[in-house]
Amino acid sequence: MIKILDRYLLRYFITALIVVTLSIGILIVIINMIEQLRHFIDHQVPLSQIFVYYSYYTGWVIKTFLPVFVLLAALISIGILSRRNEILAMKAGGLSLYRIAAPLLVFCFFLSIAHIYYNEVLYPEGNRKRLEIKEYTIKKRSPKKRLTTHNIYRQVDKNFFYTINAYSIKQMEGSDIKLYRSKKNKLEELITAKKIRYTNNNWMLYDGVRRIFSDSSESFVTFDSISAAYIEERPSDFEVPLGKPEDMGYAELRHYINTMKRTGGPYIRELVDLKLKISYPLSSFIVILICVPLAANPRRGGIAVSFAQGAGIALLYFVAFKVIMSFGYNERLSPDLAAWMVNGVFLIIGMTIMFKTRK
Repeated sequence: MIKILDRYLLRYFITALIVVTLSIGILIVIINMIEQLRHFIDHQVPLSQIFVYYSYYTGWVIKTFLPVFVLLAALISIGILSRRNEILAMKAGGLSLYRIAAPLLVFCFFLSIAHIYYNEVLYPEGNRKRLEIKEYTIKKRSPKKRLTTHNIYRQVDKNFFYTINAYSIKQMEGSDIKLYRSKKNKLEELITAKKIRYTNNNWMLYDGVRRIFSDSSESFVTFDSISAAYIEERPSDFEVPLGKPEDMGYAELRHYINTMKRTGGPYIRELVDLKLKISYPLSSFIVILICVPLAANPRRGGIAVSFAQGAGIALLYFVAFKVIMSFGYNERLSPDLAAWMVNGVFLIIGMTIMFKTRK
């Protein structure tokens, strides 16, 4: 009988989740279509490309708004059951609010795990195609601008760095490279080369000069080619990625952060985004702790009140998320605290509400 009850509660919740996702998701897509309409008309974007773009855009909607959809679905489904006095009947039958909420909590926990998997495995490739369509088809920007990068600076360690004037991503080679090695704040070695190329999983320098400096002398030697295996970057590391850090997968973003740490580049903002890739999907589980006790006690107003409650909680939750994120970006909070503070606060609030609500 308990298994039947679990299926009954989950059927209501999942049905509400599908309805909310489709209705609000379609509304978000329509709003975005209106915003992009000028680009569609000005650049004569084919209807087929618009359809493909929004098929990928729905993936972004799910990634971004799934916790909001879960929040609204919980309020609506439990609210309907409560107004029909079915929640009251379950309590009269000896079931506590904890037991009633259990199937939803378990389901949303696994939904959060699935959300993380979706964000890191399924979403990145589709989102990359969406961004390519947006940049090259809708906005008509030339892809050639991304095939060459200029003024590259990288630091191998605290005493060794190099610069590349121009790098061709397609040919995996750069021009006018300079490598500087110092010791005790004095230049010890300078290598200049006309070309650097990636071949056989290794960087090679061509047509250059290697100079060695000491306190009393300077020596140099010319070379046709020489290995630069100490450069750890791969050709993909020099590419200019489309989109924002949150559009990258977890492994890709972590690799980017490690590169920035090694080369001395800024990475705090990206580190906060990396932590959020785990904390944000878990919001779907945390909001259930708040929604079930609120919706389980019947109030006047019907579904409209549930939507108003959901909108208020969602607004408070995600505004707080954005504010704390900005503190993390500005280094006023540690990345871990910026990513997990809101979840921690709302988890405590949810558990308090669940504990104090009439069982």
